[in-house]
Amino acid sequence: MKVCDYCKTAIYWDKASALRAGRKSLDLPPSSRFRVGATGKVRGTAFTVLGRLAYAHESGAWNEWFIEMSNGEIKWLSEDEGELFLEEPLILSAPVPPFQELQPGTKVFLNDKIGVVEELGTARCLGGEGQIPFVVEIGETYAYADGSGVEGDFSFGLEYDTRTGQPTAFIGDILSVKDSGARPEDKGAPSAKTAQAIRCPSCGKPYEGPRLETTEMVVCAACGAGLELDEAEIRVVGKNTGKRPRFTFRIGTPITLENVRYEVMGRLFYEESDDGPYGSAEYVLYSPDAGYLWLSEEEGHFTVSRPTHVSFSAPPIPVPKMKVKVGPESFQFYEGGEVTLRWVDGALPWTATVGEKTRYKHCIRPPHYVDQEITGTEVELFRGRYVTRREMETAIPKGLQLPPPQGIYSCQPYERPGWMAGLSPIAGMFLVVNVMLLVYSLAADTGTVLLKEKITAQQYAQEHLTSPFTVQKDGTILRVSGKSPLNNSWLALDFAVVNRDQEVVSEFYDEASYYHGVDSEGSWTEGSGSFGTYFWIKKAGTYQLLVHATGGSGSGGPPRNEPVDIAVSAGHTITWYFWIPILLSGIVASLGPVHKYLFEARRWLPAVGDEDDDD
Repeated sequence: MKVCDYCKTAIYWDKASALRAGRKSLDLPPSSRFRVGATGKVRGTAFTVLGRLAYAHESGAWNEWFIEMSNGEIKWLSEDEGELFLEEPLILSAPVPPFQELQPGTKVFLNDKIGVVEELGTARCLGGEGQIPFVVEIGETYAYADGSGVEGDFSFGLEYDTRTGQPTAFIGDILSVKDSGARPEDKGAPSAKTAQAIRCPSCGKPYEGPRLETTEMVVCAACGAGLELDEAEIRVVGKNTGKRPRFTFRIGTPITLENVRYEVMGRLFYEESDDGPYGSAEYVLYSPDAGYLWLSEEEGHFTVSRPTHVSFSAPPIPVPKMKVKVGPESFQFYEGGEVTLRWVDGALPWTATVGEKTRYKHCIRPPHYVDQEITGTEVELFRGRYVTRREMETAIPKGLQLPPPQGIYSCQPYERPGWMAGLSPIAGMFLVVNVMLLVYSLAADTGTVLLKEKITAQQYAQEHLTSPFTVQKDGTILRVSGKSPLNNSWLALDFAVVNRDQEVVSEFYDEASYYHGVDSEGSWTEGSGSFGTYFWIKKAGTYQLLVHATGGSGSGGPPRNEPVDIAVSAGHTITWYFWIPILLSGIVASLGPVHKYLFEARRWLPAVGDEDDDD
């Protein structure tokens, strides 16, 4: 088939007739990316554009460019909502399921490959231009199924013949916008899908907002009616009702993300009802060089995403924190549910109807996330990331205020506060140093005995003065320890250290108690007959220990007059000198992990809160 450049009539060549004329093609809008006769490169290989076909389906349209590679191969370059697919016919060695048995997510065997159906629908040929290698009747319709490989490594399409139901298969590569394009001199300026002015059929007001050749729907700013640009006809497909949601960005706002300048083309507002209705805004951004980008806003948090075609392996009933395989990567399931489109305005590359519902599954690996969205007979997968507030403030025009973020967003990355980032390493070093000093001090603890003496009950009842002991160095820390054979009894001891002049230089107190018995739960013991305490001697010299003690039995009985063995020793380490800084530095060093733990707890609270309440 060839479409006449002058009158747009489709002309066919076949074996039965040398030449015949068909229906007229729709006067297709020019594309800013390709045109018939243009040359360019795809992944380093040169190509020439020979022809073009335009198709429409239930919620949008796409272009198929018939191209010839420099090596003589013939391929199709499909352009759909800013995505590019380079495909060629595939001869099937085994039958594929009929169209009626397919649904989103169905696996299809394509010879030695396995594909997953992502979209089902009915396509209508709007027209074409240039040369087409087979007969296409203008206006004809056919059922189709599009999808990708299990790992997202290829794309495929199945076109079912209207009369026979037999499929024609195509298979190929998924390209990024930057992977393919005509030479700059062959490109045209961005143009509108329809050349004529758009006037709202609902209220009569002209539409003056943005639109491109990929625009499938615009929204009337006066009455909120959604206008589908279907061929030369403009149809009302829905209408906004109620109060307009509060959007942070206006239509036409420039936003620079990932070093690319985009412009807000369309806006959508979705509402979800769970414990209470809450909503999220979505902005459709467009750049002539990078295509479309989806910017989402929820409670002051922002994310960006693009379509992806890798496999998504989630169980039928996933639970929060469950691992989900997305291609070769692992994510955690966060939540699932259903959202309703409540408002839409601007221009969109697909037809969005107010009131339509979308089921979703949301999986995270901060700062990245993956969303599976099912709307009608189409399943889409979006791969995105969290956009920090600093990045958003840099991306938007000066003077535009962002709403304050509320809570922790599902894929928000953890960022340690600046003061904690500097303090935690210092506290960690301090902790290590004090632990090393403690270990060294314990190893160097000699415990040299300076005095050892047994004191009877009669002696400590009258105040007993022990034998002298000598302290060799000024500022020596000594330890007095003792043991008594207590038996359901207690002992309270007062100590005084006196020098050669019988002057008291230090006083301190200690006690011991030991009880035991049998009850309904068995034998029990409490306390100990041993005791010990430290004291400090300022100057070297000879000293004595003055001991006075009282005792008792039971809860108020008489003393049992147990003797006590007393010992005074030097060369000890007071461990609490190190335990206090170890404890304090350990607390400071653990602030980081604790802060991160609390952050993660707040992240998962909306997803697992109900389950925790049930528990």
